[in-house]
Amino acid sequence: MDNRRFVTFLVFFFAFTYLYNGIIVPKFFPRPVPVVDGDIAEDEAGAEADGETSVAAEADPNSGDPDVAVDVVEDAEPAVHPHRLLNIGSLDPESGYFLDVVLNSAGAAIESVKLADPKFKELKDATEQVQVVGTNSTEDRTFTTAIDAIDEQLKKHKLTLETIDWEVVSSDAGHATFAFESPNHALKVEKTYFVNKVEFAPGEIKEAFTTESSGFTIELELKVTNLSDKAVPVVYELQGPVGVVLENEEHTRKYRDIKIEFLGEDDDVTLGAKAVAKLCETMGFGTNEAKIRAALKQKEAWTGAFRYAGVDVQFFAALVAPLDGREEAERISSRWIDRTYPVMIQEDRVDVNMSDISFRMVSNPQELAAKGGDDSVTHKYAFFVGPKRATLLDPEPMRADQVLDYGSYFGFIARGMHYLLDTFYGWGMPYFLAIICLTVLVRGCMFPLSRKQAISAARMKDLQPKLAELKVKYGDDKEKFAKAQMELWRKNNINPLGGCLPLFFQFPVFIALYTCLNTAVDLRLSSFLWIENLAAPDALMRMPKLPFLGSDFNLLPCITVVLFLMQQKMFMPPPADEQAAAQQKMMNFMTVFMGVMFWHVPAGLCIYFIASSVWGIAERKLLGNTKLATDEDGSDGDDGEPSVKVIPPGKGGQAKTASAKPELPAKQGFMAKLMAAAEEAQRQTENKREKEGKGKGKKKGR
Repeated sequence: MDNRRFVTFLVFFFAFTYLYNGIIVPKFFPRPVPVVDGDIAEDEAGAEADGETSVAAEADPNSGDPDVAVDVVEDAEPAVHPHRLLNIGSLDPESGYFLDVVLNSAGAAIESVKLADPKFKELKDATEQVQVVGTNSTEDRTFTTAIDAIDEQLKKHKLTLETIDWEVVSSDAGHATFAFESPNHALKVEKTYFVNKVEFAPGEIKEAFTTESSGFTIELELKVTNLSDKAVPVVYELQGPVGVVLENEEHTRKYRDIKIEFLGEDDDVTLGAKAVAKLCETMGFGTNEAKIRAALKQKEAWTGAFRYAGVDVQFFAALVAPLDGREEAERISSRWIDRTYPVMIQEDRVDVNMSDISFRMVSNPQELAAKGGDDSVTHKYAFFVGPKRATLLDPEPMRADQVLDYGSYFGFIARGMHYLLDTFYGWGMPYFLAIICLTVLVRGCMFPLSRKQAISAARMKDLQPKLAELKVKYGDDKEKFAKAQMELWRKNNINPLGGCLPLFFQFPVFIALYTCLNTAVDLRLSSFLWIENLAAPDALMRMPKLPFLGSDFNLLPCITVVLFLMQQKMFMPPPADEQAAAQQKMMNFMTVFMGVMFWHVPAGLCIYFIASSVWGIAERKLLGNTKLATDEDGSDGDDGEPSVKVIPPGKGGQAKTASAKPELPAKQGFMAKLMAAAEEAQRQTENKREKEGKGKGKKKGR
């Protein structure tokens, strides 16, 4: 009874403490906000109480004291401009514009970017063009700009240069210019966006969408002018691409990645959402975004001069490149951007891989002379937003063909396959037919190996009775049985690894094709039968959500597994003992498990395996009409191949021998020579031991 009362007391005590501190005190007895030098102090979430400098007010270590740079007028009020959304470019593909860009006067930033190519629709709504940038639900926007000298003045009004509305100076279908003047009228910032218009001949619009990279490029011109009577050091900070679209979330294996390629010898960077989340976690500042950004800005920054920096997903990329016309050596020694650091835009608590990540670019200090002298600085940037095609990524200024990640080991095979798929697709074939043609081409090139595999399997099947006799003869003596088995294979010119050769060559093809189909943007939204998107699982119907499998029932992986099992039954000889039977059961289990692993692969890859399996079954049926014959001494034809007797289906009688020169000795293969060398070495070892044993016996006798 006493224990029950004690537990009840603890429950009520902690409940009352939680209600009192969490609800009653904040609502009815709020703590007064301290005022320091006429400015409202930040709360504990902003964390200025410990004397640290906020990100906006943090002085760059190379830029001097920002308080000396600008004379802050205490009573100065920032100019108030109306909030506006502007459109440049167009969604009409005939207009010559490839992009539709929405600009926001808040921060003079890019709100969203959509592609005008009719091929690129939203996966979930085929009536809408795909939006590549700006899919985030946070207030972050692409190309918002922070300048410490101006943000220090706006802080007292609880504003920043990234959130306040800028003045719209001018705009039309191809450009828009924004401007903002600091409250003390010492600095003026202007940002101009340009969208390129592509000229193409009638009927060439499809080709233009695949070759004209300028149409997918937005140009940004950033100009900072000193309006005061003394020199001002300026450091600006640009936000990178925000809200890059992540499609097919349930099945994709390619999430958002930050990719940077540097000039010179610096190593390139590829950083995923999980790595960015881990960096933020190791900062030790909890959820304080300002302090995390400050720490990343100083400690986890990349300081090299980059050719491009961006965020890419499976089929699209958003890349930023300085439009700097100087020589590469000068761009490295006197770079515009001092450092680039990653930021977590929106973390997904369920699956961190789904998080929205980006980066920020901090400029080198720019010394602006007093008004009338060299009082302004202008930097230009190219912003590529479009599909990941080699023809679009390779031209200047990006030269970002490495964004198409084909892998390090079999990349050359994947590139070749991608070229073949594009060639077939360019001939007017639908993509499913292009994949089938690629399958026929690959299997046709591998036919000699497949033929050898079939011959080897047929010979091993014919030798099963002899193997059974050897099993009975040697009983449980596995070592003698293995020697006799290898000797039997050697006499009949059978390579036990011959059946693995096609698999050995198909493995890199499989890896390369998987990589190729994951990067082939034309596969996206290509349809076939009930399949709406060959770049994703076929999703025949919805089902209750299952662990690992998800909520989509995919038919193609099931068909693939059934065909694999049929091939195994046709290709593998019947088991001669319990061990072989256990191995076959294990192979069947692994095949079914492979179907589970194929559950989330693109439907295009399943079509390749289905076509390959059908080819293999037909090939085996064709080769199954042959019988293999060897002479009694195990000799073969003069070409080292077994003599083949062609037996027409449904007819008996004597078979005709395809090649016959039995008097010639059989040519030994590599494995046969290896086994012979091993047996010779073993015989020499046994003879040596016998001689040593005899020598010891003689000594004992003496």
